[in-house]
Amino acid sequence: MPIQRKKFELSPNLKLGVGRGRSNKILKYGAIFSLGLAVILAANAIRLVYRGGATAGPQITPQVLGATDIKAPSAPNPTPAIIPYRVGKGDTLFNISQKFNVTWTTIATLNNLKSPFSLKPGQILQIPQ
Repeated sequence: MPIQRKKFELSPNLKLGVGRGRSNKILKYGAIFSLGLAVILAANAIRLVYRGGATAGPQITPQVLGATDIKAPSAPNPTPAIIPYRVGKGDTLFNISQKFNVTWTTIATLNNLKSPFSLKPGQILQIPQ
């Protein structure tokens, strides 16, 4: 005897996705709120672009390099003080850099040290302050 299958037919409300209770209303109102917020933000961005920026805060006038006739006094170029340091037994670039709060690459560059950056006891290094 063959198996008979019954066909179920959904009501029109279920076919359209209606009748799910409050969650459907929440989604609908949330989508409307999000769309309204997006429209407001886009309108505000367009307004800022066409009006030349925000209205609140100090107004900054654009400056063109070389447009002024008055030269500002230039600050003297301070040269960092150099401290001579005598390398002791067991000293490494890393340990010395930790003592003086300077990177080891700065010390190596200033003293023209090449890889493998080996130091000899008694060697004098220049350390920037």
